[in-house]
Amino acid sequence: MHLRFTTSGPPPKLKIPSFFTPACMSKSIGAAIGKIASGLYVATAKLNDVPIGMLCSFVEQAGFEPPMVSIALGSGRPIVAALEGDGLFGLHVLSKDDNALLKAFARGDNPAAFEELARVENAFGIPQFSEAWAFLACKVVGKLDAGDHTLYLAEVLDGALQRESAEPMVRVRANGFAY
Repeated sequence: MHLRFTTSGPPPKLKIPSFFTPACMSKSIGAAIGKIASGLYVATAKLNDVPIGMLCSFVEQAGFEPPMVSIALGSGRPIVAALEGDGLFGLHVLSKDDNALLKAFARGDNPAAFEELARVENAFGIPQFSEAWAFLACKVVGKLDAGDHTLYLAEVLDGALQRESAEPMVRVRANGFAY
């Protein structure tokens, strides 16, 4: 069966089999969508001159010229206020060796991490951890409401590969509807 959408009139309605209930669909969708592999990252910023950070995984390269990334954040995350402010944030790409950074932010923002872990200065004043495999300095250029998340599009202003050889920290979830 081939569906064709034309510009004249509404698209045809798809017929969903009767055995697909909303509960059944949620369970099957959750199991399938959870298999989308993603890297693990620590996003950092400053909010009222105080460093803030979080572990995140909804990140993707979004363009070449200019270099762009996208990051989706839940609306209740404290770092959202910083992105809504000046829009500057850092994105730390984690490798399998970056366990200290992973542990520091696994349970949310951890102000002590900014004192305990080694940092590097950068031209943008964004908190940058030296342990991360790579670091990107980013500035938000747009956003899109994505249900319970906001999808931010950001231009990459600068970047640093802080270690040559490493393997990415990759995550696959059992349920695509939970972190």
